[in-house]
Amino acid sequence: MSRQEILALVALASSSYPAMQSRDPRPIVAAWTVMLADLDATLVKAAIIKVCRESPYFPSVAQIVAASRELDARSEKLPTAAEAWEEVSRLIQYVGPYRAPQYSCDLVRRAARAIGWRQLCLGENPEADRAHFFKIYDALRVRHQAEQENEAVLALSGAADLIRALAAGLSAKK
Repeated sequence: MSRQEILALVALASSSYPAMQSRDPRPIVAAWTVMLADLDATLVKAAIIKVCRESPYFPSVAQIVAASRELDARSEKLPTAAEAWEEVSRLIQYVGPYRAPQYSCDLVRRAARAIGWRQLCLGENPEADRAHFFKIYDALRVRHQAEQENEAVLALSGAADLIRALAAGLSAKK
């Protein structure tokens, strides 16, 4: 996103909050220029509108990024734990313990594999299996989202290339 686009977005957001209209926008512009650089300007504008309509407070970068992800049809939409369990329950019913199930995403597969497909199909305590699946899936989902955010942050900060170079140097020494 260009600095001009960021200026327009800060002006849009500031105009919605009277207390922000008298503040110097330069620190906000500087921060948004770095922290929102990987996002599409049109999508960020929609996200700012969404946040401004829903919150009485000036939008934070975190709110804008979260709203951008919600609005972006291209962003990865991971199933909730309940949706993932619904998929596993259907697979238990239709595939059974002796065939390999086909999962909609890798996280559902990994959570089911952590418990064991046969255990899920033949276990005597489905309520406990469901509770374990929810915990495992939620942990995997949080970790996956954190890894994606870390990659984005490293790319924005310029540290991704440095880390790759350091990693390549370490692997070359081994």
